[in-house]
Amino acid sequence: MKKEMLIIIALFLGVSFKSYAGTGNTNDGLNFFLVIIGLLLIILGLLYVVDYLQKNGKTMIYKAMSFLDKKITLLSKYLNKVKFEYFDLSYF
Repeated sequence: MKKEMLIIIALFLGVSFKSYAGTGNTNDGLNFFLVIIGLLLIILGLLYVVDYLQKNGKTMIYKAMSFLDKKITLLSKYLNKVKFEYFDLSYF
């Protein structure tokens, strides 16, 4: 948390408002600051997702596999039922 705060403070004080001042529009610095913060939030979110998957990944995979197994079983039972409905013993 300390590193994140240091990066945010450094961007706020040192880089953000003077970045595009030479182009004539001084509001560009705020846009640049918002883009940098957005990128940092995306990186932070990806890191949290990786951490969450490390903790709960096995249970999520197990639940997904069991869900798919149940659906495949139901589908195969339905298909077998349909095949046997059209099966007629009078042909033998």
